[in-house]
Amino acid sequence: MSDKSKNMKKLSPGEKFTFDCHRELECFNRCCSDVNIFLTPYDVLRMRKTLWISSGEFLKNYTVSVLGDDGLPYVLLRMVNDEKKSCPFLGQEGCSIYENRPWSCRMYPVFPAPDEEQTYLVEEKPSCLGSQADREWTVEEWKENQGVEEYEKMNSLYNKITCNKFFESGGRLDRQKARLLYRACYDLDEFRKFLFAWRFVEAYDLDPDTLRRLELDDEELLLFGYKWVRFNLFNEDVLRIKSGEKYDALRAMRGK
Repeated sequence: MSDKSKNMKKLSPGEKFTFDCHRELECFNRCCSDVNIFLTPYDVLRMRKTLWISSGEFLKNYTVSVLGDDGLPYVLLRMVNDEKKSCPFLGQEGCSIYENRPWSCRMYPVFPAPDEEQTYLVEEKPSCLGSQADREWTVEEWKENQGVEEYEKMNSLYNKITCNKFFESGGRLDRQKARLLYRACYDLDEFRKFLFAWRFVEAYDLDPDTLRRLELDDEELLLFGYKWVRFNLFNEDVLRIKSGEKYDALRAMRGK
């Protein structure tokens, strides 16, 4: 059993845990170093908007991407190359992107239990003074306080990709499909260019209002990206192709 596992306590439904982190604690900020933080597409969307940089610039400068055994791209936050392996957004006063911090940072010290739906674990490290506080929370109270709802809504839609039956049946993405998924879900600026500059968006049966939103709204584009991946990589009927000879090749490619 790992040291981390020893510090984990399973929470029963409705059971409360204690936690309260603030600047006056001696251990403030320590949990923001030497840790693997996996980023969801919605995490990247929120974080890079805080910095006012493109998705490509954010991914290049602040993340590391790896391919899993299933061919899925996994994106991790790149830690600073210092002795503590600190988070690049960590300052003396705490998190510099706190309002747009990732889902995993919002949830800490609570973690979903592996392979058990609606079950959670809470980390109770002896070195964490926050877990020794008197303030009590249920998991739902903690989620509401930390603004998790919007993240979980967006992440649940991404889970329709990562937990797709294609993978459950042993499927694996090749590198080309992995790159397409990465662009459609993480590198939204490149995905928008792909759709509009090359006019690929014209193949889909979309009304003018939807097209305008895809051009201007990154969240709308991300939602479309999820559907685009499911439609083109997994052949799910979540989008419609326009009729006509111009689009016959696309329909034929998908076996329609």
